[in-house]
Amino acid sequence: MRMPSIAIPFAFFLLLAGLVAATATGAGTLDLKPGHARAVVAVVALNGGTEVTDFMVPYSILNQAGADVTAVAPTMEPVAFWPASAARPGADFARFDAAYPEGADIVIVPAMIEAGDAAVVAWLRAQAATGALMVSICEGASTLAETGLLDGKRATGHFYEHESRVKRYPAVEWQRNIRYVEDEGVISSSGVSASLPVSLMLAERLAGGDRAREIAAAYGVAEYGPAHDSDAFGIGVPEVTTALKNMAFGWPRANYLIEVRDGVDEIDMAFPLDFAARTYRGSSATFAAKAEVRTRHGLVVIADATGEAPRSARLVRLPGAPEGGADAAVTLANPATLREDFLAFIGDDLGAGTAHFVATQLEYPVPSATR
Repeated sequence: MRMPSIAIPFAFFLLLAGLVAATATGAGTLDLKPGHARAVVAVVALNGGTEVTDFMVPYSILNQAGADVTAVAPTMEPVAFWPASAARPGADFARFDAAYPEGADIVIVPAMIEAGDAAVVAWLRAQAATGALMVSICEGASTLAETGLLDGKRATGHFYEHESRVKRYPAVEWQRNIRYVEDEGVISSSGVSASLPVSLMLAERLAGGDRAREIAAAYGVAEYGPAHDSDAFGIGVPEVTTALKNMAFGWPRANYLIEVRDGVDEIDMAFPLDFAARTYRGSSATFAAKAEVRTRHGLVVIADATGEAPRSARLVRLPGAPEGGADAAVTLANPATLREDFLAFIGDDLGAGTAHFVATQLEYPVPSATR
């Protein structure tokens, strides 16, 4: 029998660790604004803190679907990602508005460290007024709710914040047990890992079913419809016990360095950063041969560490890495199995309970071996 959930704010986990959808997958196409040969997509980030997977997954997948994707932030200062690393935005709000006065076709809203940032909220309202399709990832739903764009609409977000969102935004019809919900020009998705299916659904609308399924297969995603059992996830006594035990007694600390290089796939980079930080046994960081690297789709990532990896670090090597170099604790060679492979590594390294806790936080389907 499942232990009862414990009411601890979702922000606690972020800080310590560093009705059914109206449209089925890809039913119909996205109407682009006049003059747009390709879909114009803005993936929004708050300079002071943005969830890395929420941001990187749609950034990568919509690029692969042929969209013109820009990382947009309030200022041109680097965007600090949670739990680690940083990137240079492609445009600030003013530059994007000057380049696209008609607005974006799609605006992606990841979870941000401050849901109600005034500059972000005002810009999102302005983009919605141009007719942009607004899409939240995970607790980006709270930022969309701050704008009022979800009032009177069905929406969803991370399972853990459901009750809190109901209290904070009572005008929204918050939904459980669904990966993504579309209602009157606004799409919202559930926990962090839902960034994959909702992005693939958008890719199908932009590039067709064949291309979307090709992208999905590359990342080992068998299906990306809205069906989802969020009731299968919960932060109860076992999960809290694991977190407290790892924080208090998890010594020596586990320092995971995710090796990045020019051309690194954004999705391959993001999930290991997220997974490793949520163990509560240590930290994760990007590691590179130079201070800045350019990802597969042109995002300039600022590495957390350069030079030689400390002997005590657990070096994580990603798909496509050249042979040679420092010995890695784990090499994740296949993007299609990368997430399961890394969860299995965490289970071997830190225990099955920790791997289960990590997957639960990301609302990621938990492999049976981690239960």
